[in-house]
Amino acid sequence: MSSARRRTWAELRQEMVSSPARAVATLYRRFQTAANEAYAARGWKDATLSHVQFLSETDEDGTRLSDVASALGTTKQYAGKLARDLESKGLITFAADPADGRAVLAKPTARGRAFFEDACDVRAELESQFLARLTPSRAAAFIAMLDDLLTASRTYTGSS
Repeated sequence: MSSARRRTWAELRQEMVSSPARAVATLYRRFQTAANEAYAARGWKDATLSHVQFLSETDEDGTRLSDVASALGTTKQYAGKLARDLESKGLITFAADPADGRAVLAKPTARGRAFFEDACDVRAELESQFLARLTPSRAAAFIAMLDDLLTASRTYTGSS
């Protein structure tokens, strides 16, 4: 515990509510909600942004689940759960890895590709809507700052 002056509960709450980290998290949750609603409106009733993120880390010829997990910064167990869900929706199929018979590859199906293409369109539409509230120069600066922050965060979190 810090030896600095003990802050009141109200001060602590204000620090959290006004933090840039909370703003980024709130934007993400709003984007996630809007994306999931847009997928449903396009007929992808049970598809979510988590499914899109999984597919984003999957090569057309297949990707090992352990590699997807690593790219997503999550556990192999969670990646496996997402993969089984995607398979049950007909969005991916499993195949043995020709380089290692013990490993399993997740490969997008034609249906998975169609969903992923729709998801890319949804992303572009939502980004456009979110950024339309900024002037073009502020939107460009915002995007550049996000890129800078992502780059900087790799050096201290070890994530991609």
